[in-house]
Formats: sequence, C-alpha cells, structure tokens
Amino acid sequence: MKRLSFSGILLAWAACTTSQPETPADVERPNVLFVFYDQYRPDIIGAYGGGKNITTPNLDRLAREGMLFTNALSTTPVCTPYRGMLMTGRYPTHTGIMLNFLEANTSQTNIADVFSSAGYRTAFMGKWHLSAGSHKMAWVGQEEGSWEHAQPYIDENPDFNFVPPGPARLGFEDWAAFNFHVEFLAAPYYRDAPEKLIMDGYESDALTDMAIDYMEEARRANEPFFIMVAPHPPHPPWDRLPEGYLEQVPETLTWDDNVPADMHTGQNLTEARAYYAMSKNADDNMGRILEYLDTSGLAEDTIVVFTSDHGEMLGSHGRRNKMVPYDEAVQVPMLVRWPGHVTPGSRTDTLQTPLDHMPTLIRMAGLETPRGLDGIDLSPEILDGEVTQRDAVLMSNYTAHWDYFMTASQPGASWPEWRAVKTKQYTYARWITGETELYDDLADPEQMNDLSDDADHASVVDELEATLQHLLAEAHDAFLPGNAYVAWIDRERNIIETGAGPVGQ
Repeated sequence: MKRLSFSGILLAWAACTTSQPETPADVERPNVLFVFYDQYRPDIIGAYGGGKNITTPNLDRLAREGMLFTNALSTTPVCTPYRGMLMTGRYPTHTGIMLNFLEANTSQTNIADVFSSAGYRTAFMGKWHLSAGSHKMAWVGQEEGSWEHAQPYIDENPDFNFVPPGPARLGFEDWAAFNFHVEFLAAPYYRDAPEKLIMDGYESDALTDMAIDYMEEARRANEPFFIMVAPHPPHPPWDRLPEGYLEQVPETLTWDDNVPADMHTGQNLTEARAYYAMSKNADDNMGRILEYLDTSGLAEDTIVVFTSDHGEMLGSHGRRNKMVPYDEAVQVPMLVRWPGHVTPGSRTDTLQTPLDHMPTLIRMAGLETPRGLDGIDLSPEILDGEVTQRDAVLMSNYTAHWDYFMTASQPGASWPEWRAVKTKQYTYARWITGETELYDDLADPEQMNDLSDDADHASVVDELEATLQHLLAEAHDAFLPGNAYVAWIDRERNIIETGAGPVGQ
C-alpha cells in the first residue's frame, strides 16, 4: 500500500493507552468497521442463546451495547455470492456473481465506491474471494480437460491470490488481502504489488492487528474510515488452529437435536471442536477491537458491525458445510453498535439480508444511496426503532457445485440447486429436482418436521409458492438448472451476462 504502512502503530498505541487521545472532531461522518468472519453460526453466541460449548463475552457485550438481529440471513449461503451482494446491494442474478471463483463484475457501483467518494479512507483486509484466482482459465462448466487448460495459467502466475489496484478492488483504496487460501498459520497476503507477504501468527489475530493499526493511522490523521475485515476462520481445514484454543473446548459437546447420534463422535466431533476453537478466538479478537475503540476515543464515532457470510451445518440434518436452505447454513449473526445512536440491548426480528448492508450503512453515514439497489435501508429501524415492513425474502443456490455451474444430474454434483422463501415463521424451499420442503421455524426451530405434504398447510404452501414466484421475477431469476448459466461466463471467468441482460448494456 502506497499511503499507509499498516505496521508499527499497534505497539505504539499499546504503550500509550494510559492517556486518552483526543476524539476526532469530524463526528458528522462516522467511521464504519464491518467485521465478517467466515462460516460463523449465530447460535454459538451467548446473546443468541448459545454458550453450551464456548462462551463469547465480547460478542455478548456488543449485543448489550447495540442491536441484535434474530433473523439475519445469508440468502445465498456460499462465500463469493454473499460477498457480491455485500459489495453491490444487488441480487446475484443482477451481478452474475452466483458461484465461487468468478471475476467480479466491475460495472456495478460498490459500497466502497460510495464511501471513498465521500472522503473516507477505505480498506479491505482478509479473504477477498471476488476474483477467479486459481480457477482463472478453468472452464466454469467443468467439462473434461478443464484443469489441463488452467494449469499453464497457474504455473505462470504463482501470485494468483493477488488482485491488482484498480477496478478489480471494487472501490477499496487500501487492500491487505488474498483471494483465497486455507493457510491460517503464517498466512500469505498481498498489498499493492504481487509480492507475497506473510502474516505474523494466526490469521485472525494478524488481521485484527492490521485493523487496529489502520484505525489508529486514520485517527491520527483525523480522517474517517470504512474498513471491512474478513478472516477466513472458522472454516475448514480443521487442523490449523490458534494456539491454546482447542483446550478451551469441551472434549464432548452439547449437540442440537437435529444432529444424528453417529455424528456426535469421530471425525465430526474432532472437526466441530476445531470449529468452536476458531470461533472462540474470533470472540477474543473482537474484544481486542472493542478495547482499542474504547481506549483510543473512537468508540462513540464508530459504527461496528459483526456478521458472517453464512453458517455451518456442523452435522445438523446429517450435513456439513453450507449451500443448503436450512437455518444452520443461512442464519448469521448480525450485531450493530454505535453508541449514542443505537439503543443498547435492542433486538429486532426483521428479515435482514446481505443486500441490505450497502443501503443501510450508506444512510447511517448520511451519504447518498445509488439507484437500483435490491436491498432496503434498515437505518430507520437501527437508529430510530421504526419497524421495517418486510414479509419475505428470496434465498437461493444456483448450482450443484461450489465452483462450477452444474446441475444435480451431473457427475460430481454436491446437492441439487434450490430457491426458497423465508418469512418470520416459515422456510419454504423448492429444489430443481422437484421436491419441496416447508418448516414452521417458530414451532420447529430445528426444522425436523417437513410440512410440505401436510394437508393442514396446503394453503401455506400455495401462498409461499406464489411469493416465491413474485420474488424470482423481481430478481430476474428463471430458476434454470445450474449448467444453463455457463453461457453467462467467458473462458476467463469474466461475467458477460446477468439476468438483466448482457453486462455493460
């Protein structure tokens, strides 16, 4: 990074915490710190009713001092589609960012563009996952020979996790990140040159250090900042853990009722304990951030958001990972704090989606929202307690594989594509293979009783199916088989078409 050093500040700040620095004068433009860990379930957080296997005192504090969303959702529970919605406020079918390892559609206005234009320092730190990276030149349809075509690119571009400054960084001026890797110990990352740098220690700890350094530099310059911090844990692989955290997790866990007994032991137990260890580390790092904000004098002028890109099944319904319409995959934490503006200890059951972050944060900062966003502005509820009127949201999974446009009948498919409607009471899902599922999430929070064929709920199914069709039309989503979207992507994984038509027209 040309302007910011990102180094040396943390130790200097730590040595000076006994004296209170001056609070920045520019309180009309609040700072924004948006922290989203990967694959972090809300129900492991004490404030969400968790605490059975680990404690989360710092996230609990954030909830006490701000607003907690009980219905925050990752409406496409896969890494890159979530990030596309976060950055643009638009449906995946409107951006083309519908699966992992695509080159981001730079024709859209992004959230960092708005903050940068308003004079903010903008920075992204951590897992980017908005570039083709190692998959560039690997044909999105995964036909035979795909990787033979990609390998020469990989061999010639060892720094494929580097994203060069410019439009591909989607409005972020400062960047200490990587597209995708799973090296949580001594993790590689990049700044403004394709020179591999190595994080000091565990990835989440190092990114927290970077965030604190950046905030301190901005404070000293008396400039507002917009920062996104995206640690990769708690995410597989499960054998790269922060030191001293596995010992804080019980050797036997308390499981939800929808986790089959045969997943209480063996490999699933080992990996679940690792998941909790990573999650505990995340809580401690949030504590470090809150401590810095308190001591530096920035707390009153900084909007803090903690959330995640999706959940983790952890054995529920006999499944692992995400990419399915069940609550363990789509429910995410959503905690928002801004002292003096957000009522401490407030809670809302409003349906909140990744599409809403952009319009909400822009308006909380008093900036102008771009036209054509699919998300809604929740700032009146967050700041003034005005109830948001939203009855249902669209959820989706466009492909039967994380990284390729495939349909359920193709070899190598992980699970069928689906579309779903989420209300405050129901989850209604339709799979590409024709099956439907309906759960009463209030009466059956672990979604163990499928009501889709229950005669007493036939009218509910009809109503939610009609809602689904309405939302699909709004999103320009024809609910095609996954392999039908191959034509939307060129040979280098650039997006050339969306549900709204060719890109750039």
